[in-house]
Amino acid sequence: MDRFLNETSLTVVAATLFVLLVLAREGASWLARRLSGEGHVASESGYVLSGVLGLLALLIAFTFGLALDRYETRYNLLVAEAAALNTADMRVRLLDQPASGRLVELVRAYAEVRLSYGEADAARKPPFAEQSARLRKAIQGETLRAARNVRDRPFAPLVVQGVNDALAVGVEREAAHNAPLPTTVFMVLVVYAVVVAAVLGYTLPAPHHQHRLVSGLLFLLLTLALTLILDLDRARSGSIRIDQGPMQRLVRSLEHAPPPAQRLVAQPH
Repeated sequence: MDRFLNETSLTVVAATLFVLLVLAREGASWLARRLSGEGHVASESGYVLSGVLGLLALLIAFTFGLALDRYETRYNLLVAEAAALNTADMRVRLLDQPASGRLVELVRAYAEVRLSYGEADAARKPPFAEQSARLRKAIQGETLRAARNVRDRPFAPLVVQGVNDALAVGVEREAAHNAPLPTTVFMVLVVYAVVVAAVLGYTLPAPHHQHRLVSGLLFLLLTLALTLILDLDRARSGSIRIDQGPMQRLVRSLEHAPPPAQRLVAQPH
């Protein structure tokens, strides 16, 4: 079920949801006619339908809020990572050559990989995640070696902290991308929508065309709402994608940044 919700085309998911709702309505309508007669309309059960529709609206609003919050969290982490990488680039330039030059190149390469990670589809993200992990290790090792040579300078802790913050945000961002809305939450919402469709079919069992038309429009709106929730939650695919503008601007600024100062470490005599 996780694969179906997270990897199947949204068009297929939406069509499946709509068909389920229609089948639930028709099945309940057929059952009501069998139990109560062909011409019976259970208008006295209208209050039940109003209640379940109200609760369904609350559940949709709650789930939509969760999906939107996760979407905003992923975007905020993207902005935070771009800002942290910019800070790390500025701080590693405080180091002497050749450590400064090596770290500037590593940070630039890492930013480019992070941009590719954000722009990639779900199937293409794992290679960029692995490449990011390798670059993190290289940056960490180079930073530690450079920090040991300048441990007596006041800016040394700032360099280490800046690099560490940038790498930590990247890990947090990947974790957020790999933490979609729990499948159980969405499935409960789908099951409840199917139950609502069945209640609608049972309370209005008469085969009037206007009933089918109105209920069909309701099912279409429910399908659109559920599909929108799923689309928002698909950070790695879907039509609603996270804007990579902050990372794109960072990569362009790093590409046009001047090289670090050619100041060499004085060798002991």
